[in-house]
Parts: sequence; structure tokens; C-alpha cells
Amino acid sequence: MASNLSQDDELRGILSDVARGRFSTRRQINPQSNLFQTTAYAVQEGLIMGAKLDSSFSTSLAGMDLTSARLTSAGEAKLAALMQTTSTKDH
Repeated sequence: MASNLSQDDELRGILSDVARGRFSTRRQINPQSNLFQTTAYAVQEGLIMGAKLDSSFSTSLAGMDLTSARLTSAGEAKLAALMQTTSTKDH
């Protein structure tokens, strides 16, 4: 599926959804997808804790479990900055 979202837009959406507890189930996902790669970036950068990412299934299937994921203080700060940038763009 093609996506026109920038990494910042994708990251804002993921961080926002984690903050609101919107991930209620585990998912199987393409490890090359923007969602998986941006989530992996957020975990690597210390923006999210409690996420479980498993890309060992195959080259075309990975597991992503964000049911227990929470934002770190760095994640909260990054989300606030991304939200500020978005509201600035809208005006």
C-alpha cells in the first residue's frame, strides 16, 4: 500500500495512538511497511517503551505488539513538538 505520509506524520500518528492506548491487539505486519519501520525507529530512539517487535518470522511478515506500549518522557516531548509543528503548518 502506498503512503504519502512523511516519517514525522507517521511518527506523530504512532505516538499519539500509543498515548491514547489505541493498540488493543497484536498485529502481523510487513516489516518493510512505514508503520513497522517508524515504530522500530521510535523504540530505538527511546520514544516508546513496552513495545514488542519481532521481525524473525520471515522477510515478509513481522509481529508488532503495542498493547502494553507507553510513551517515555522523550516520547511525550517528541509528540508535543510534532503536534506543535502540525498546528504551525495548519495556520
